[in-house]
Amino acid sequence: MINNLHTWLLLRLLLLWLVLSLVIGGVVYYLGNVRLDNHIVNMAKTETESYTTAVASYLKSPSESALAELNRRIEVEIEQDNLIVVEFYDASSNKITDVVKPSALEVESKLPKHGSEFAEHTSIVCNKLIQGEDTFMRVFVPIFDSSNSKIGYLEGIYLAPIEIIDQIRQQTLWSLILVVLVIFATSMALYPLILRLNRKLIDYSHNLALTNIGMLKVLGSAIAKRDSDTNIHNYRVTLYSVQIGEMLRLSRTAMQGLIKGAFLHDLGKIAIGDAILHKTGKLTDEEFTIMMTHVQHGEDIVRGYDWLKNALDVVSGHHEKFDGSGYPLGLAQDNIPLNARIFSVADVFDALTSKRPYKEPFSFDVSVKILEESMGSHFDPEVARLFLDYAPVLYAEICNDDEELLHGKLEACIVKYFDVAVI
Repeated sequence: MINNLHTWLLLRLLLLWLVLSLVIGGVVYYLGNVRLDNHIVNMAKTETESYTTAVASYLKSPSESALAELNRRIEVEIEQDNLIVVEFYDASSNKITDVVKPSALEVESKLPKHGSEFAEHTSIVCNKLIQGEDTFMRVFVPIFDSSNSKIGYLEGIYLAPIEIIDQIRQQTLWSLILVVLVIFATSMALYPLILRLNRKLIDYSHNLALTNIGMLKVLGSAIAKRDSDTNIHNYRVTLYSVQIGEMLRLSRTAMQGLIKGAFLHDLGKIAIGDAILHKTGKLTDEEFTIMMTHVQHGEDIVRGYDWLKNALDVVSGHHEKFDGSGYPLGLAQDNIPLNARIFSVADVFDALTSKRPYKEPFSFDVSVKILEESMGSHFDPEVARLFLDYAPVLYAEICNDDEELLHGKLEACIVKYFDVAVI
C-alpha cells in the first residue's frame, strides 16, 4: 500500500511538473519573444531618428542641391547602422528619395512590398518581417513641422543584428531552463511534505476508525448486558454472518455493513422494559407487540450516526421473513435486503443452538432440521442452503468457543474489513 502511494504520488508530481513546465514555460517563451520584438522596435526607432531630422530640414527648404546632400548623408549613415532601406515621402505620399544599402539589394528585393497604407498614420508603426534566419523591422515614422502638421514620412527597413537576437534568445532559453528546474525542485520538495501530511491524515483516519469501532463494541456490549449479560451471542451471529457473506462474495462495503448490523441487530432492545425483555415464559400478544418495537427503536438510534447507516439493512430487516409474514414491514423475498436475509439465518441458527432464559439449546441436528423446514418461508432458500452446506464446520468452529476465542476471531474480521489494528 505504501509503495503504491509513493508511486501514485510521484507520478502525479511528475505530471504536475510537466504541465506547469509547459504552461509557465510557454508564458516565459512568449514573454521572451515580446521582449525581443520590443528591443528590435526600440533599436529601429532609435536608428531612424537622425534620418527624420535630416528629412525634416530638407522639407523646410527643398532644392536639388539639398536633395543631393540628403542622399549623400543617408548613403554614409546607412553603411554605419543596421538600416538596409530608407525611403522618404512628402505629405502627398510622393517619394522624395530612397537609398538601399548595396550589400542588401538582393535581400530587399525578396521582402514583401506594400501600398500606401502607412500614409494616413500619425504615429510610428512597426511591422516585423521574417526572411529565412533574418529578422527585419519595417518602420514608418511620420514627420511634422513646428506647427505639428504632417509634412511627410520616413519608411525604413531595419535588419536586427543576429548577435542581439541570439543573446536575447539565449537569455530566454536559460529562463526556460531555470523555470523548469525551479518547478521540478518545488515538486520534489512537496513530495516529503505531502507524504507527511498523508501520514497524519492516515493516523487521524485510523484513530477515527478505532473510535467508531470502539463505539460499535460498546453499543453491542451494552445491549448484550441489557439482554443476556454476555457478548457471546453478538460474537457468534456476527461470525456466522461473515462466513455466509464471504461465501456469497459480498463487496467490502457490504461486509462492513453486515458486521455492524450483526453486532447491533438488537440495539433497540435498550428501549424495552425488563419485565418483557427478561420474561422466561411466552409473551402475550400485547407484550409481543411492544417487543416488536425494538426494531424501530434500533433504526432510530442507528440513523442518527452516519458511520452506522449501512447497518440499517440488518437492524431494520432481521425479523422480516422470506414469505412476507415477518415484521415490521412484511417484506418478502428480494425486497428484504440481502444482508438482512443473511443475518436472519445466522441469528436463528445461533438462537436454536444456544441456551436462552426461556429454553435449553437444541442439538445441531434438530437446529439444522428446523432451518431446512423453514427454507422458502422464513429464510431465503439460496442463503439458507449455502449456510447449511457448511453448517457442520461453522458449528464446530464457532458454537462451542468461549468468549475470549470468539472475541479474537471477531477482531480478525474487523482488521480484515475495516483496515484497522484494533486494540
